[in-house]
Amino acid sequence: MKVNFKYGLSGYTGKADDLVFCYDRISGKIYARKRVYPRLTEENARIANISRNIFALQPSEVYKNDLRLYLLRHNGLKANRYKQLRSWVNLYHLLMANMAKLYPEIDLKTITREQIYQENLPCISVKKAVEAGVLPQVNGYERMEALI
Repeated sequence: MKVNFKYGLSGYTGKADDLVFCYDRISGKIYARKRVYPRLTEENARIANISRNIFALQPSEVYKNDLRLYLLRHNGLKANRYKQLRSWVNLYHLLMANMAKLYPEIDLKTITREQIYQENLPCISVKKAVEAGVLPQVNGYERMEALI
């Protein structure tokens, strides 16, 4: 639910009693939700293992900058039928998940940097990912050639 504060607490975030307050930088609004701790399942462990492994690849800073630039252009599309993304981390997860869907033989829990270079996988650069259909096309993607 949206929250309005009195007495100048315009950017409050944090926990209070059984509520969690979140400030959305993009919309400038504050939201409140009930504070709950999710049940841990096998799916949580699987996603944690995948995330740990794909970030262990340590993408280069220029690759991250290409992801950030792609993100700005992706979120700026006028007829954007795709979900808005918040950060390069979300885009990186999306890129890897879409690649795993297109290439079922790739296991994200065990993927390595050497495997990416040897098999010339689409996640090697943003340009290659767009050309392979892993990410939607945006203006200027041709210049996003930085390697992972």
